[in-house]
Parts: sequence; structure tokens; C-alpha cells
Amino acid sequence: MAEAISNCLLYWNLDKVFSVTVDNASSNDVTVRELSKQLNMWGTNIMDGKHLHVRCMAHILNLIVHEGLKEIDASVKRVRQMVRYVRSSSTEGSHFKKCCEVQRVDCSKTLELDVPTRWNSTYLMLDTAQNFEKAFDRFDLFDENFNNYLSTHVLEDGSVAGSHYVTSNVHFEDICELDVYLKVCLASEDLNLSKMAERMREKFKKYWGDPEKMNKMIFIASVLDPRNKFVYVSFGLEELFGEEVGKKVSEGVYDYMKSLFVEYLKNYSREFHHKSSPSASSSSRCSYPMYLLVRHLFESKSFEN
Repeated sequence: MAEAISNCLLYWNLDKVFSVTVDNASSNDVTVRELSKQLNMWGTNIMDGKHLHVRCMAHILNLIVHEGLKEIDASVKRVRQMVRYVRSSSTEGSHFKKCCEVQRVDCSKTLELDVPTRWNSTYLMLDTAQNFEKAFDRFDLFDENFNNYLSTHVLEDGSVAGSHYVTSNVHFEDICELDVYLKVCLASEDLNLSKMAERMREKFKKYWGDPEKMNKMIFIASVLDPRNKFVYVSFGLEELFGEEVGKKVSEGVYDYMKSLFVEYLKNYSREFHHKSSPSASSSSRCSYPMYLLVRHLFESKSFEN
């Protein structure tokens, strides 16, 4: 797999890769390690590829939510089955529309079938279907095949790939918010909700319970967000891992930031000095003051406040 990626990069004339986002499969760990070796051979690997592997948040979040959905799996499949039947042909759709009119269901939304591997689409399906509960309760009176379909057809889950792109600076914030929400659900008096949250929490801890498994670029991207800076990341880490471990991880993140900046200086400081020479254009000279500003921020620890 690493060879295939390398060949694609060469074909696209790209030899610099900052990070690779993949799911948590062990084969992907091997792929990233081999890709890191290839980047070393090209002389473009930053900090020996320590930040190269970013675990896919969307994939992990999907696993966590599906762990919780197992508690209501039978109900979700039942709704999916009913929606699929109504959408199976224009005839069934017409029967259902007539049923809605008789039952006085006033909803302009359209029933949508979900993609079982994408929890957000399952939510949308359930959110819409609940508006038609009265119609589903009496649909067998308008379509004699409805009950027979529900009792004899087993719905097979489909699969489709999909991606939603978010900016890296909100990655860590989303993790923290999910952790807080799961803790609130665990403390709920609703035993079903608490039980569901417990299973989701275990899945959450499996992927984010060990700070060593988290790419530090996730934290650094949040630090560089002027709304957060380092104080938010330090607070979030202590909430996630406890005060003692959180502070230790915070110190490691700050040290890593400084190391990353040293690497940045090593690769680009000569270029900045060259561009700041009298012979350089005025537009090029703008880069050097920016370099000095970033250096000042680190030396003064302005990222903390």
C-alpha cells in the first residue's frame, strides 16, 4: 500500500507530505511507517515522521456511535425496513401518501433511507420517520403487503464511503466535547441512556484513552487557533486524562511545538534571510518579519495566554 501511495505522489510530482489521515487498522500503521521511510529517502520527512500518522476522527466517532446504537439496534432496523418498503416503488409511495392524508399527518419532509455505516444519516432517517408514526401504525390498512414484508424480509445493511472535511483546529475541541457529553450521559437517571453511554465510553477510551496514541499535531492545531491558545488545550487534556497525566501531556505538547519550530528554522531560516536581503523584492521581505514574530511568540510563550 505504501508503494502505491509513493507511486501516486511521484506521478503527481509531490514529494512533501505533512500528514496522512487513515483509520486505526494495524495494516495502516505499517503503511505509514513504510511511507515515512520513503519520505526519508526523498529527504522531505519532517521530524522523522513523528506527526505523519493522524487517526481518522470521523471513522472512530462512527465506531463509538454505533457501539451506542447497538442498544436500540432492533428498533433502528425495524424503522429502516419500513422506510425501505415505502420507498421501494411508486405504488407503495402512493399508498403511504394516502395513509398520511387519512391520518392527518402534517409533515412536508420526505422519508429518507439511511446508509447504515454512517450514523449521521441514520439519525436523519429516524428524525424524519418519527413524524410519520401515525401513518406507519395504520399503513397495513392501505397496503396489504406491508405486514407480510416486515415479517418475511430481512434488511441487509448496505455500505458506502463518504467524507466530511473539517478544519484541523476544531479536531481536539470535538474530542473534548464528546468526552464531556458522555460523562453527562453516564450520570443520567435514565438507565438505558446510562448503559448506552457506558459502552460508548469504553469505545472512546480505547481510541483516545492513551495520549501516546494521539498525534500531537491535533493539539498543536488547536493551540494555533487564537480563540483557544495553549490554555484551552491544557485544560482539555486535564479533563480528558486527569490532572497529573494531563499536565505531563501538556508539557510534552509544548516541547513538541518547540521541536517542530526548530525543524522549521532548520529548513527555512536560510531562505528567509536570503529573502530579507536588499536585493530581494519588497513582497519577499515581508516573510522575514513574520518569521521573527513567530519566533518571538515561542520565546515569550505568548501561545499560553
